[in-house]
Amino acid sequence: MNIKNIFSTFLLVISIATVSNAQKCHYDVDKKDPFSGTNERRISETYNNYFTFAFYRSGDDFRLESYVNIPNDQAFIIPAGNKLTLKLTDGTTMELSSLNSATPQSYFVNLQIYSAYAMTYPITKEELKKIETIGIVFIRTYLKDESYYDMEIKKKKIEKLKNDARCIMAD
Repeated sequence: MNIKNIFSTFLLVISIATVSNAQKCHYDVDKKDPFSGTNERRISETYNNYFTFAFYRSGDDFRLESYVNIPNDQAFIIPAGNKLTLKLTDGTTMELSSLNSATPQSYFVNLQIYSAYAMTYPITKEELKKIETIGIVFIRTYLKDESYYDMEIKKKKIEKLKNDARCIMAD
């Protein structure tokens, strides 16, 4: 084997390893209920100190989760049915409604108080397949009245979210 063939083979192995590594699923939670045998999985992506977005699955129940941290001690409750709007890369939007109301959980970080809200939105497998194929470029989480939290998704995270959607649907 000459040096060109060895080098070509080396590049091929490295590129295959890189592509397969990019497609791996890194779950925050991946466990099986010992009684029902149902798998539970969660994959989350933290975007900054204020926003985390997650895919969740328990059996055939799929959900998106939005976690928003708001500075200062907040006293409002986000009502059930609040909206989560996703703008996809093709310009279409997807709107989901939360299952339950969200109450604030206050905590301190570096002498600053924050109020954390966790919202859960049911989503169908077909909607997840659309996210996997097209990708999300913008997320808007409605909080109360007319207020909302916006998160623009960077190009690298768009691919990560597409992979997360694929992973959460995998059996």
